[in-house]
Amino acid sequence: MNGNIVNILKLSIMKNLPALTVIFLVLGCGSKPKIEMIGAYQMTTQILNDGTKDSVIPRNQLKIYTTDYMMYASPNVSDSFANFGIGKYKIEDGKVYEYRSYTAEEGEKTDTFVLDVEKTYNGYKQTIEKINIGGRTYKLTEEYVSKGTDQKSPLDGAWRQDKNIYLTSKGDSSVNSSPLEYKTFQAGYFIWAITVKDSSNRKTSVFGYGPFQMLNNDKTRETVANSTFVKGLLGKTYDVDIQMSGNDSYKQTITFANGDKSMEVYQRMK
Repeated sequence: MNGNIVNILKLSIMKNLPALTVIFLVLGCGSKPKIEMIGAYQMTTQILNDGTKDSVIPRNQLKIYTTDYMMYASPNVSDSFANFGIGKYKIEDGKVYEYRSYTAEEGEKTDTFVLDVEKTYNGYKQTIEKINIGGRTYKLTEEYVSKGTDQKSPLDGAWRQDKNIYLTSKGDSSVNSSPLEYKTFQAGYFIWAITVKDSSNRKTSVFGYGPFQMLNNDKTRETVANSTFVKGLLGKTYDVDIQMSGNDSYKQTITFANGDKSMEVYQRMK
């Protein structure tokens, strides 16, 4: 009796196999492929569309995605300062949701951007269907190529500066206990960006980005590929002494050729 039941079930499954296959295929076609964004990416194209025409914007931008934060930085198109932003992100239903918590333009203001992302053979393409720029609504399309490496480091992630100390070779020092600087590391690349007030109390921002290497547990080597800080910084490579304090805090020290030292303390963003 049991043998007959088993045979009947087998026959039923065999007869309905084509229909089941079609159902599985339909369900499979409806699911979106998983997107992985962690890495460092160089922008190749930025296009704004106002509904009637495309405008290509020249922008030399690097964008980093850590496990839970994203950060981008580039020179402003209209002046010599920085365009940058940082915030958390998540991936859901084939889209990337960016929750930007600080930008050079808006300061500490939370904005949510929904990105349609299409992976390419060497990077990705992102589209924001509606973005407000200068009071007008545009469609923003950007293309990036991957610049990252397989390097892993204890610095990978997003950081906010807690304090900096500048010590001259003569022994004079200055301390800033309330700096506004962010820094990210991922896939062998870094971005840092600073907002300060100029002599007229106007906020301005500068940035730097490029590749870095972990020489050992206590030292990195950073090369500044692009920056709006000072022209003399471009192309320069610096060895940076690193002192980790657990997983969520570190101090970096750069000793310059004239003997001056810059010491900065960072806390991991969570």
